[in-house]
Amino acid sequence: MKKLVYLLVGIFLMSSIIQLVVPVASATSSTYSGRLKGEQLGFAYADESGKRLLGFRSNNPKRFVQAYYAPGKALNVKYVKHQTRTEESNGRQTQWNFDQDEGDLFNIVKGKIPGNESVLLAEKNAFQGHEFLKYKPVSKGSLSKSIVSNIEKAKKRKVATQALIGQASGEVEIALVVFERIKGKAPLASLVLSTKSGLFFEDFIGNDNEMSTWRVDDGGTITAEMFKILFVSKSKAGYSFGFEWGGAEGYALKVLQQKGKLFRTVLEDSRYAAPV
Repeated sequence: MKKLVYLLVGIFLMSSIIQLVVPVASATSSTYSGRLKGEQLGFAYADESGKRLLGFRSNNPKRFVQAYYAPGKALNVKYVKHQTRTEESNGRQTQWNFDQDEGDLFNIVKGKIPGNESVLLAEKNAFQGHEFLKYKPVSKGSLSKSIVSNIEKAKKRKVATQALIGQASGEVEIALVVFERIKGKAPLASLVLSTKSGLFFEDFIGNDNEMSTWRVDDGGTITAEMFKILFVSKSKAGYSFGFEWGGAEGYALKVLQQKGKLFRTVLEDSRYAAPV
């Protein structure tokens, strides 16, 4: 009789544990969809020492605890204070004007990054549900003929030039594609994310100004060397990545996330760094 009682009690306890554990796992998988929120992210740049950061245009900067400065590379940061602009400032957001510029000052808790680098600031749980992909920048390389053919079909436009920017794990490639000019249509270039599940585009629409087609004073050119990838990740929401686009007047900064077959802009900003 005692054995039967112990057996029933054991079954009851196991049943209770299972009922407690299962809902937690279910809630975790459904809660962390991987959808990025712009209000949980911000941009900043490093001083000459690489140990301090200056963030811009953000509310409640104390919430930022991490800085992503390259794929797979992030450091912990701590908010110090809001730094006001001095009369000596030349208006540039660069390491040489760091102490004169206005912004939210952060210290890197441990370690340092290359001076003057753009970084992505993030709250503790900003990337919950994301897998950061291993990434390798590529200085020479191009997309395969079959991928180029698929791009031309998708855009209904011939490719003039194309070059790889980098490669990520899972057969993911990021490239800059410039399309042939068509009379009566605006110049077109695209950042292309090539994956096993298809192609995703971030389009750049140019104009007919030969000296400033894509950006101010670009001389009518746009190349893969102008782009630097900050991170590449994957979640239930799809692929995400951040990039810096360097130009004559400074840096354009953007975070994109897959939305169906397109990208949505999560966050964008810029750093003014024109020569003095």
